[in-house]
Amino acid sequence: MTRTTRTRWAGVALAAAVVLAASWVAPHEAAAGPGSTPRTVLNDVHTDSVDVRYDGSALRIGTRIGTPPYEFAEPDSVLFQLRDNDSARLSVPDLPEYAFLGAAGSPIWIAPEVQDPSLLFAGWDTEGLPTGAFAGDTVDLHLRGVTGPGEVEVFQTDAFGQPLRVFSSTDAAHTSTRLGVGQHAHANWGFTALGRYRLTFEVTATAVDGRVLSSGPVDYTWYVGGIDAADVVADPTSTALTVSTPSSAAGEPVVLTGEVDPADARGWIEFFDGQTPLGHQEVRSGTARLSTSDLGSGARSLTARFIPLHSNDHVPSVSPPVAHEVIGGPTSSSSSSSSSSSAATTTTTTTTTTSTTKPVVPPPPPATVQASGEDPTTTTTRCVPVTSTTGVVLGNGHVDYAARIVDGRFVSQVKDGTVAGKTEWRSPAQVVFHLGEAAATTVPSPAFAFLGPVSAKIWQIPQTQKPGVLWAGWNTEEIGPAQATGEVDWKLTGVDGPGTMAIYELDSFGQPKIIFDSGDGVPDRVGIRTGTHAHGNWAFSAQGAYRLTFVQSVTLASGATASDTQVVTFAIGDTDAAALLPTTTTGCGVQAAGGLGLAGTGVALLVPLLAGGGLLLSGAVVVLVLRRRREVTSSAAPDRV
Repeated sequence: MTRTTRTRWAGVALAAAVVLAASWVAPHEAAAGPGSTPRTVLNDVHTDSVDVRYDGSALRIGTRIGTPPYEFAEPDSVLFQLRDNDSARLSVPDLPEYAFLGAAGSPIWIAPEVQDPSLLFAGWDTEGLPTGAFAGDTVDLHLRGVTGPGEVEVFQTDAFGQPLRVFSSTDAAHTSTRLGVGQHAHANWGFTALGRYRLTFEVTATAVDGRVLSSGPVDYTWYVGGIDAADVVADPTSTALTVSTPSSAAGEPVVLTGEVDPADARGWIEFFDGQTPLGHQEVRSGTARLSTSDLGSGARSLTARFIPLHSNDHVPSVSPPVAHEVIGGPTSSSSSSSSSSSAATTTTTTTTTTSTTKPVVPPPPPATVQASGEDPTTTTTRCVPVTSTTGVVLGNGHVDYAARIVDGRFVSQVKDGTVAGKTEWRSPAQVVFHLGEAAATTVPSPAFAFLGPVSAKIWQIPQTQKPGVLWAGWNTEEIGPAQATGEVDWKLTGVDGPGTMAIYELDSFGQPKIIFDSGDGVPDRVGIRTGTHAHGNWAFSAQGAYRLTFVQSVTLASGATASDTQVVTFAIGDTDAAALLPTTTTGCGVQAAGGLGLAGTGVALLVPLLAGGGLLLSGAVVVLVLRRRREVTSSAAPDRV
């Protein structure tokens, strides 16, 4: 749990200097050709590495970065760095269920499913996809290929620590996964060796009109190693030049062919006659060609220089010179550049507008006015309160218990994302969370004894999203550094219910880390960095109604401490969740009053006054009203609304 920060490769000028230093071309001449740019390095940020989008006709995949309002990037422009630190560098456990990671005790580097402040927090999402556009409201995400120095395993962990394999570079049975629209998931990304990896993903779907859709294969670059962006090591290259003929007549076309190794290195090859640039061409499958008829007369020395597209992908390189003789024509030490295609690098910036919906607040009860001088024996029609249920029951889909600052006020709210593509901010008092039989399971082993005895039935929200079960997390993404300092303090101060409850996370190898546990007493507390979005397991030991009292507090940028206390209601098992929703008075019904009964004494008038106006009458005033039916005046109702 952490507020993530985005780390960029800041050495643009340094990269340019490296390119120039690797070349013998004078600086002012090198500037005439294309220039390398560095990829943005992400190494301790929340990112949905594979972000799936649909424009109504075509699928595409990109990368979503940070917290709302998100930044969006093309995979070609970013590099995912998994730091080589103590949190990421692990050993494969001696457990049979984790044997797919390698031999017990062998090293593995993992970007974890549970957010770690020092590491990349990587996942995927389909939250930008609309409902009703695809057959079954699903798309399929495929891992089409992996290149790198080791093996890659992407896996999740179920509620009791068992691995759920998603993608594998070694097992064809784990190269595709089906995603529902509106989903957001994280996983453990495991790499068995340090170095640079290329993961190729593709998303496919069938449109409701039968069209087969595909994003096409898209490459994502990971680098395992180092601590900072500056530690990312670019791969070396070598460049060779061949000339179509060892000599040519003046004005005769000559074809220059440059080849770069490795062949998948992207960028351009720039061709030179001595120190004079002749032009450049984009490298395709390791090769670029240029035809020129403007070589000067006499002995020429021709070279080719590889310029990488990204300076932190590949190192530039220069070919050995190739001699060429131009026969006839004026002697010249330089030539004009021939026509060549111009390569350009385009940076696309996407601006995302995020709307914020204010919390739902029940409407105030209608105004009630008491009549003066009314004859109680006369039959009249009066306004009486109508009691109704408010709020919603949420039993499936993605929700977060969130801390926010709204209109300068620190509040705890429920972020309701149960409808794909739509976010509702709700007051916790207006929500009941329901866990039915789909959430029922049993305690698997003594390692989870804090949930109850082995084989005992419990109801649980899992850390990894499960269809048909509520997926609840916690969220401080809406709080920025300009609004607050330090962590949000989250406390569980009370649990009212028929059993115990616990919230816990699982590490990369399935070991529980308890956050809240009412079984050993409350209060319990945890600090959450701002900018965090995390999920854990929420477990309840018995069915029935639970009311959890949470207190969240934070230090505002002004230095003041702000807090909010809310009661969160859960309906577990067969409990009638709708019956736990709050009731409120909204509008008026009608009631006939008259005669010599109690209604004629003015008691019927007291009901709307008490419910709608909040009037508090002492016992003496009530007696007075009963005795003096005809003396009901406006003085008996001082609080009008």
